[in-house]
Amino acid sequence: MTTAQPKKQRGDLITAYGEISPFAEAYRTLRISVLQGNGKAPWSVGISGIHPAHGATTTVANLGLITAETGMRVILLDADLYKPSLHRVFEVSNDLGLSAILEGKAKINDTLFAAPDLPLLRILPAGPKVRNPAALLRPNRINELLHELRDWCDLLIMDLPSVGAVAYSSFLASFLDAVLLVIRADTPRMDVEQTVKRRLQNAHVLGIVLNRVPVARGDGSAYRYYAKEEA
Repeated sequence: MTTAQPKKQRGDLITAYGEISPFAEAYRTLRISVLQGNGKAPWSVGISGIHPAHGATTTVANLGLITAETGMRVILLDADLYKPSLHRVFEVSNDLGLSAILEGKAKINDTLFAAPDLPLLRILPAGPKVRNPAALLRPNRINELLHELRDWCDLLIMDLPSVGAVAYSSFLASFLDAVLLVIRADTPRMDVEQTVKRRLQNAHVLGIVLNRVPVARGDGSAYRYYAKEEA
């Protein structure tokens, strides 16, 4: 396992604002809602945008950062094998990652990077691009991988491709304990309802993170979290 080198913090990460910033507090609220909201904490959580660029990767990164500060061992797994971005957020190598593990070319220990100043948070990048990512995602191999990862972390957060754009996102979501859907505030409600109904019918949708919500001056929480109403 390698430790990423400390560099200038990105403006979309809570570490750029300080521990007591409204931005950080907003993600602490999200953490509590996800991990303690229904009394049973999920071990594996997938986060996907309803469309690309809705903020799923930023949510993954910040939820991981804010959870690791509690003493939990957290792994952030980039499962976007088409357009991976988590390695760029933390500025780690993408030479090995999920694709290499699924192809049998690497083991978990070869692909983990510890975040700077926060060794309990580790990043597992997507790895080199492959011609047909969906062909690597066999059910038995996904189950084996998740079983192996349980020994490495207390919480797994999977950065899923946009569920509205990539078919295998819903497939991976069905293996996880919970899924959060990230949407922009200007997304039509019909789009959300149709996506959940058509793409996530086999997944446990825990709730929705509403991103880019207009907020009053001084309120740094640029999102809202809504628990999914059970039928």
